[in-house]
Amino acid sequence: MTADDFGMCHSMNAAIMELWRDQVITSSMIMIPGPWLKQAADYAVHNHEANIGVHLTLTSSFLQYKWKPVTGGTGVESLITAEGYFWGTPAEVELYASEEAVRTECRSQIEAAIRLGIDPTHLDSHEGSLLGLAGGRDFLELAFDLCEEYQLPFKLPRKIVDQPFLSPYMRELFRSRIASADRRGIPLIDDLLILPYEQNDGEEYADVKREIVKAIQEMSGGITELVIHPSRDSAEMRCLTPSSAKREMEYHMCMDPEFWKLLEDEDIRLISWKTIRDGMRLAK
Repeated sequence: MTADDFGMCHSMNAAIMELWRDQVITSSMIMIPGPWLKQAADYAVHNHEANIGVHLTLTSSFLQYKWKPVTGGTGVESLITAEGYFWGTPAEVELYASEEAVRTECRSQIEAAIRLGIDPTHLDSHEGSLLGLAGGRDFLELAFDLCEEYQLPFKLPRKIVDQPFLSPYMRELFRSRIASADRRGIPLIDDLLILPYEQNDGEEYADVKREIVKAIQEMSGGITELVIHPSRDSAEMRCLTPSSAKREMEYHMCMDPEFWKLLEDEDIRLISWKTIRDGMRLAK
């Protein structure tokens, strides 16, 4: 079970750190360009149970809460707007970003994590900007190069090829990328569970809980990652998203005894990305 967007804001950091302290989550993904990175990184360094992956970030989607590349100097101009921030959407990344700029910035984020004292467990893509879902231009082979370089797994679910929204072209593209990861010895997961980010009108905790219970009961075998976006429903978070209350619902869901009883009843064993990474390295 993985908490997303560690380092994005204080409200998310507070919730994620509480979940780590209570040993509820098994992994988290840190946003190196995030405005609250330092707090998240300091926690990870001083709490070794905090298994942290690098959430490779190339988009800054909030209208008035922005972040920039961590790469110093020149070479990543194609990743930013005229104001100097990351593009707002994955579609813009696909349209404007050069492959070399993406490679440079992704490596910079990994190196920055290591300099902060983080021992990364895996790589993944914030808002899927490396996956090509918006327009069919992906950066996965580049990401796999970095996985080989740093001996890290990548979060790409094999069952993505079964998604009904994919075009035939994208389905074949993902099949080829999965085959490439297998040839390179880069571990992937089998499936991904993630709640819709936006809160529907009238959606309450019971609705969120019902949805995740149904998804867990329908899970098949293999390695499935449950991704949550826990936060406190604070004034800060309400400034960022109208779905702030749902972020706190996901936090409470993780603490719900009935949720943990469900995992036990379904014979689900929790592992971390560190387990997957260490297995990858032993196999080399």
